[in-house]
Amino acid sequence: MTIANYEGISATSLGLPTSTEIPEDKRHLPVQIFMAKPPVSSRLRQHFTTKVDSIAMLSLLRPSTIGLEDGLRCHEILVMAVWLTVEDVPTDVLEHIASLRSSGIIFTCIHPFEGKTACTMALRRAYPTRPGHQQEYGMHVGHPMPVNQTTLKVAGSTMDDLWDSFCAQVTLGTTDGSDLDQRIAKRERINALLDQESKLAGDHGRAKSTQARNAIFAKLHKVRTELEELRD
Repeated sequence: MTIANYEGISATSLGLPTSTEIPEDKRHLPVQIFMAKPPVSSRLRQHFTTKVDSIAMLSLLRPSTIGLEDGLRCHEILVMAVWLTVEDVPTDVLEHIASLRSSGIIFTCIHPFEGKTACTMALRRAYPTRPGHQQEYGMHVGHPMPVNQTTLKVAGSTMDDLWDSFCAQVTLGTTDGSDLDQRIAKRERINALLDQESKLAGDHGRAKSTQARNAIFAKLHKVRTELEELRD
């Protein structure tokens, strides 16, 4: 059996078991099938057309192929390669693809980056939702890495554990998937505060009156205090 190897990326190059590999003759997915249904907007169609070169399946992880117990939330995970023509990862394209499957998808996006070829992983993860409320999702994009340094590590005893671990690897750079939603929310809050800190520091330097500087400094102090608390 010839195994799917897409621009240097394959299941084995990512560190996944050979039992999960997709055969070569089944790997290719025409970009057009993702625009067939449901109907997509003209903007999304343009992004598919101008930003995505091709798409391939690399690995399918199931209890039968990975040797883990089935999960309550996750029953299979598809690892998909997406070759991009642009540096930035088009999250709207990936979110649309992910919405077409009930199972989890790990996207390995191969794209130009600072004059080289990089691989950036991304995924769509469900937010914690109260019973009776509509499920919402968020896209998470990792950091660009050299193609030959991009890996996934199998961890946990169930498919739920594995999905949480993969999500942690992409979003936080760790295999520990425990309390992941809280940790992601904390990181996002820290990033938002860092953006506020940068803006307020600039505003403080440009303020023309003592009153304005004092008001901005008070806000800046509040932001920095919260940052210190979150980082402890």
